[in-house]
Amino acid sequence: MKKIAILAIALLAHQWLFAQTILSGSELFGKDRKEGFYMTLSIEKKFIEKDWPLFLAKYGSIAENRDTYNIASASIPDLTSEPVNLMTKIIADQKSKTKIFASFDIGGTPVSSSSSSYYEVEKFMKEFYAYAMQNEDVRLAERDAGESEKNLERVEKTGRRIVRDIERNKREKETLLRKIEENRVELEKLLQEEIANKQDLENAKIALEEKQKSLSTVKTRKQ
Repeated sequence: MKKIAILAIALLAHQWLFAQTILSGSELFGKDRKEGFYMTLSIEKKFIEKDWPLFLAKYGSIAENRDTYNIASASIPDLTSEPVNLMTKIIADQKSKTKIFASFDIGGTPVSSSSSSYYEVEKFMKEFYAYAMQNEDVRLAERDAGESEKNLERVEKTGRRIVRDIERNKREKETLLRKIEENRVELEKLLQEEIANKQDLENAKIALEEKQKSLSTVKTRKQ
C-alpha cells in the first residue's frame, strides 16, 4: 500500500509540473521594481512560508525580510553557471491560495518569458510547485489521519462509557432486586403480624366480654 501511495504522489507530481501556469509580471522590492514570474498555489500562505525557504536553501544563503526571500548569488546550475541574483516574494492571494513571485537576474539582466533560459526558470518554479503540493498532501493526510485517530479515541471512549454504564446498570438492578426481595420478606412478615394481631384482638374482645359478664354476676349477687 505504501508503494502504491508513493507511486500515486509521484504521478501527481509529474502532472503538476506540466499543469501549473507561470505568468510574467513585476514586483517592488523596496523602491526597485523587478521583472519576474508569478505562480499561484492552492495552499495557505503560512505553509508556503515554511516550504519556500526550505526549497531555496539548497541554492544559497537566504536573506529573509518579512515576505521577501532573496539570494544575492544563487547557484542554479540548470539555469546558468553564473551567480543569479534571486529575489522572491510570498503574496497572500486568498485564504487558501498563495502567490510566489521570483525574479532571476543574471549579470544584471532579468530572465523574461522571451529569454533562452526561460524554460529552466519555468522548470525551477514548477519543481517548487510539485514540492509544495507533495508537502500539502502530506499535511492533509496527517490531518485526516489525526482526525480519524481522534474519532477512534472518541468511539473508544464512548465504548468504555457504555461498558461502565452497563456495569452500573447491572449493579443497580442487583440492588433493586435485593430490595424487592427484602420488601417481599418484610411484607410477608407484616401480613403474618397482621393476622396474629387480628387474632389477639379477637381474643382480647372475648376476654373483655367474659370479664364484663363476671363483673355483672358479682354485682347481681351483692344486691
